Amino acid sequence: MGLPDNLSDLIDFDVATLKVKSRESRKLEFKESFVRGQLASYERTMAAFANALGGTIIFGVSDRPRLIVGTDPAGFMDEAEITTRLKADFSPEIPFESRSYEVGGLTLLAFCVQPGVDRPVICQKTQSKLTHDAQGGNPRQDVVIREATVYYRYSAQTSPILYTEFRALLDEREERRLRIIMETLKAVERVGYEKVGVVDATSFGDPAKATNLYVSKETAKSMNFIDHGRFTESTDESSPAYLVVGKVSLGEVVHAPMEDADKNLPSEVAETLLPLVRELFGNDVSLPTSGIKPLLEGFGLMEMPYHEFDTKIRRRYVTRAGIDELKVKMRAEPLKALQSFASQKVIKAYEDSLAAAPAEAPAAEPAPAA
Repeated sequence: MGLPDNLSDLIDFDVATLKVKSRESRKLEFKESFVRGQLASYERTMAAFANALGGTIIFGVSDRPRLIVGTDPAGFMDEAEITTRLKADFSPEIPFESRSYEVGGLTLLAFCVQPGVDRPVICQKTQSKLTHDAQGGNPRQDVVIREATVYYRYSAQTSPILYTEFRALLDEREERRLRIIMETLKAVERVGYEKVGVVDATSFGDPAKATNLYVSKETAKSMNFIDHGRFTESTDESSPAYLVVGKVSLGEVVHAPMEDADKNLPSEVAETLLPLVRELFGNDVSLPTSGIKPLLEGFGLMEMPYHEFDTKIRRRYVTRAGIDELKVKMRAEPLKALQSFASQKVIKAYEDSLAAAPAEAPAAEPAPAA
């Protein structure tokens, strides 16, 4: 943030007459006083600064003539209260710095906003204020900030953004995103793809929240975590230890992209398993496509490396390993397999056939040696 210790480093003014020589610009705006009820209009200017070059609002400077007149400190709001309002009215967040100055027994207040890191900053809540005509009558609600509007600083005024500047902000954001991706890939290449995980830094360092770590299963197997306490160097070189700040969740594991041979749809799996179904249960029994998911659930094969559900396109895949494991499980527990996909009539018929089948004769004991 960029507020100096002395007001003279921020604006040009005459100490004797308190006349301000600086003019309003793309990065500077004056207000005669700070009024709590006018906060929405201040937010509007701060959002415009964040979407442009950054800037400063100085409270306590009159317009005509432009003089330092000061503003009542009793009406000031603390930064936490203003931050709460900004978070409610704009997204992403608008970081800012505030500071008060004393000049000739008068108090001035300054808000400094830097260019937004993740701009455009967009208004997410409409705010209005009550206004009257010159005679104090005809009260009406005038919109100060409007939902879904992007404000921008042009010359010495704030207004909704125009196409050219909006297009430039979007292009800048895309360039930044691609630059971050490329820098991340370079870091991954240096470390080694098989040794890298991705930390979600949203809640990093907060002991009350879990920090998600996305790694492959192979990488996760080689990692030990210190849940709390001080870091202790491991004497076993084959088992590296990592200090964890806060809580770490390994609930989500990133898998390598599936090969095409592993993207078997349920209909294809049903066709592949049909010969085994006929072998086990007879030619009258079929395996519907809808029976594949219950089969996988029944034998606990819903996770990789056996099965994956692509949430983006809502498509289910069974891998080659999943098909092979289903075959093994179905041979080992045919009744359990049948119960997962067949009708009650088919299951009852199979159970009856098992009951009617003659028990295997016990093997004859060898004759004693003569």
